[in-house]
Amino acid sequence: MIYPYTFNLKDKNSKKPTLIYLRARIKNEGKYLKYSTGEKILPKYWDFKTQWPIKLKGRTKEATEINSVINQIGRYGDAFEKVYTVLEAQGIDLTVSLIRGELDYEFKKSSSAPNSFFTVFDQFIQEKKDLGNITDGTIARYENIKTLLQEFSIEKKYTLNFQSINENFYVNWVNYSRIKLEHKNNTLGRNIGFIKTFMNWAMKKKYHMNYDFKEFKKISSETDEIALSMEEVKILYEYDFSKNPRLEKVRDVFIFGCVTGMRYSDYSRINRTNIRNGQIFINTQKQKSNVGIPLNKYSEAILEKYQFNLPVISPQKFRDYIKEACKEVEMDEIITKTSFIGNKRIEEKFKKHEMISTHTARRTFITISLDKGMRPEVVMSITGHKSYSSFKKYIKLSSLSRELEMQKAWN
Repeated sequence: MIYPYTFNLKDKNSKKPTLIYLRARIKNEGKYLKYSTGEKILPKYWDFKTQWPIKLKGRTKEATEINSVINQIGRYGDAFEKVYTVLEAQGIDLTVSLIRGELDYEFKKSSSAPNSFFTVFDQFIQEKKDLGNITDGTIARYENIKTLLQEFSIEKKYTLNFQSINENFYVNWVNYSRIKLEHKNNTLGRNIGFIKTFMNWAMKKKYHMNYDFKEFKKISSETDEIALSMEEVKILYEYDFSKNPRLEKVRDVFIFGCVTGMRYSDYSRINRTNIRNGQIFINTQKQKSNVGIPLNKYSEAILEKYQFNLPVISPQKFRDYIKEACKEVEMDEIITKTSFIGNKRIEEKFKKHEMISTHTARRTFITISLDKGMRPEVVMSITGHKSYSSFKKYIKLSSLSRELEMQKAWN
């Protein structure tokens, strides 16, 4: 039940139009909220019994002005009721300053409303930074989705608050992402996942009790990601880059990823202290687990080459340089990459070296390890995957493996 509010005049004895205030007792705090509507009225047109303007008949100037005042202060009353109801339903302790901040956001477009959608989104991102339990890359993705939501809100004139994240939002967001942003299904699905993560966090913090977002489906499609064959790894590893130290370093670091299955964010931090009893021990940035990865002849040789301190290369330069190195060794096979925007099928052709990224190394390790007969659970223990569902998307079995399995089964 909404605690009663009234409208009061600043000066009931004024001979000139005087300000109208919304006044309400905030029971939790035991204080009164006094909030200016910005509207003015002559006291002679004010009913002090009902605390409401006296409605005049006809189309006179005074009648028109008073009708306008009635409409405006009605908006303030509606906004107060909405703010009070939503915050109370969330179990938040109501205070004068809290409600004032929400009304400021509604009527003065203040960006600092304590419980506005984007202010809380900032709190969510800051908490993730403070806890340090996700990577910088994930933080950047959350900041990006916040920007996209702000742009969506402005362009589509869709007010974003915790109650408006519903089926109507979902339909509009999917449409906007596909048509305006041209996001492919997997990008769209990832962003929906980020929104759901934020909404779950906000619900646990009691900012809202809106369950509609739990029905949002994370859209996805199979992607054509690549992995190198063992032959390609050997060609790249044995190629003479001595005249180009820049490409030699990026090649060595990339191959290290191909033969260990580690993420770039992890193996770029390795030094001698991480090597014990023929294994690499490092707290992975994503799982925070101290994974022991056995060395092999390739990883050991690369570590010794650099005195157990691998070259440090920025992610952007790494992506550019490894493509250049793979082009140098003529990885020019034409790859058709298929993706989807909704049901629209998109086929793009690339040379293989154009599709190489830091993550190709990890996928290559998984593919080759399985091709060579390593059990999936052993490979998962090395890569740090906790579930097969997240692991299987990396599996890109070579055509040779499929041919051998077909021969074994049918011939």
